[in-house]
Amino acid sequence: MKLTKFVSIGIAIILGASASILSSSTRALGAEKIVLTFGPIRQAINISDLEDFAKNGTTTPTLRQIIQFSKMDAGTLRGLIGLEIGLKPANLARIVYSTPGEKITDEIGQAIRTQRRTESGKALRAAVILAASDDGKVSMLEILKKYPLPEVYVEVASISAAVAKVQGLAGNLQSLLQDTTKSRTTTTETTRTESMIEPRRSVQPTTPPPVRRTAAPMPTMTPAQPIRPVRGLW
Repeated sequence: MKLTKFVSIGIAIILGASASILSSSTRALGAEKIVLTFGPIRQAINISDLEDFAKNGTTTPTLRQIIQFSKMDAGTLRGLIGLEIGLKPANLARIVYSTPGEKITDEIGQAIRTQRRTESGKALRAAVILAASDDGKVSMLEILKKYPLPEVYVEVASISAAVAKVQGLAGNLQSLLQDTTKSRTTTTETTRTESMIEPRRSVQPTTPPPVRRTAAPMPTMTPAQPIRPVRGLW
């Protein structure tokens, strides 16, 4: 009995720990708190409250307050948050991480941003890819649910422009893909051409050989003439 009870307790502990880990992993997949901003005003709401608003039109006091401050029509805001835009996941990562794609997502990242406004474009690119991977569609709500941080800031006044940019990204997906493919092909061909050209060998400077000095010829010594005595002195 004691052994059975001990085993049961151990299984319960393991199951509880596994559930806790799974719960933490699930929460880490998307934002838990949305901070709606309008100028200096900051209003934090739960992602579930925003989801209820997008699906059913249900508003909380906090949400009504930010709508009142922004003077935005509640129906318009609801439509923007829940609007689904077709964005096929095939090659999506290549496009959003290309130079034009990064520029577009960085601009959208000014409306859907991190607290300190740093790496907002990078976080948004991850959220867009995750949101589109389910059914090939994205919406403002899905992007927020897939945002890779527990907290995300949304500029209410820029929501309309952000949605328009996402629509532009979806509309120009094919041309962006072609530009990206063309750019990579050009880069590959340039690299291949440069690798085929044999680099010139560097010409080493030549030093003239040192001048060999020859010894000057020794002067020829002529034998001295014998000194003849002068007659008449002795």
